[in-house]
Amino acid sequence: MIDTLMANQESPFLEIKEVVHRYNNKKVLDIPCMSFTRGKIYAVVGPNGSGKTTLLTILGLLLKPTSGKVFFEGKDVYAHPHSLHDIRTKMTTVIQNPILFDMSVEKNIEYGLKIRGTTREERKKIVKDCLEMVRLDGFQKRRARELSGGEAQRAAIARALAIKPQVMFLDEYTSNVDEKSIEVLNDVIATINRLYGSTIFLVTHDTRQAYNLADEVITIFGGMLVQSSMQNLFKGRVTRVNDLSIFDTGKIKLEVVTIKEGIVHAAINPQEIIVSLAPLSSSARNSLYGIITEVFDDGVRILLAVKAGEDFKVKMTRDSFQEMKLTLGSKVYITFKSTAVEIF
Repeated sequence: MIDTLMANQESPFLEIKEVVHRYNNKKVLDIPCMSFTRGKIYAVVGPNGSGKTTLLTILGLLLKPTSGKVFFEGKDVYAHPHSLHDIRTKMTTVIQNPILFDMSVEKNIEYGLKIRGTTREERKKIVKDCLEMVRLDGFQKRRARELSGGEAQRAAIARALAIKPQVMFLDEYTSNVDEKSIEVLNDVIATINRLYGSTIFLVTHDTRQAYNLADEVITIFGGMLVQSSMQNLFKGRVTRVNDLSIFDTGKIKLEVVTIKEGIVHAAINPQEIIVSLAPLSSSARNSLYGIITEVFDDGVRILLAVKAGEDFKVKMTRDSFQEMKLTLGSKVYITFKSTAVEIF
């Protein structure tokens, strides 16, 4: 019985195949195949206009793709349109700027329950449980329009939780809230996933948030899946100089390996960057002088923000960080190979 249960949990329950979507005849999404297992957290990252939100709305069955198929629990949902409503009741979406009704927090959260015919006594209990989950218990009678940005997002998540969704979609849910609220929201999402087993999809520009919170990070660029981590993403121009390809953002110049020329994007994996206190004698062709502006500890490695013309993210071991006695304001060199720069 246990083996069967585990197999069911790991088998895909949501899939898309040969999905293409166009706006005004312009292709904005082209995904050959993607599948998702139940109970995981998926983060979708990529620059503005890359197709992240389009992918999310297609997965959430709020947008029918121009072509291709979407499967839920093995069923082609658009080949069985009569089942769309039932499947959508198992999903919920929280957008960047949630729309809360001009009424109390309690009435906002119980709205979906009333539509479903839930009794008043049961609604009250569910509202309290959901507000406790998002750390807003006691806010039941507060007017929704009086909430701060972070509180409004938590109230929207509580409203989504009230209907016990199997799948939650969160579109830039921390983009307009303060740092303290971000920490609370991230903890709430992790707790929901752990306690309820909900499958969660989140769109974010914050790659640090994505890698810390998600089981799997999906990178979209130009409407297509890419393998790059899309960290240290810069826009610039590639030109040929004496048989070398030079990528120039206007603030930094890097030697790169590419056949492309003109305006491109470049991405550098933070783990491919070496930090040193003095210039290195190595085959790496790119070395920049900078200052450490932020230090984060993700529990496994140290993540540095380094201002070196552009803003770089660098990952290093805790031992190396301590051995070099680095801190905020330390002056360092960051070095990486030309082959470490991915060009798109």
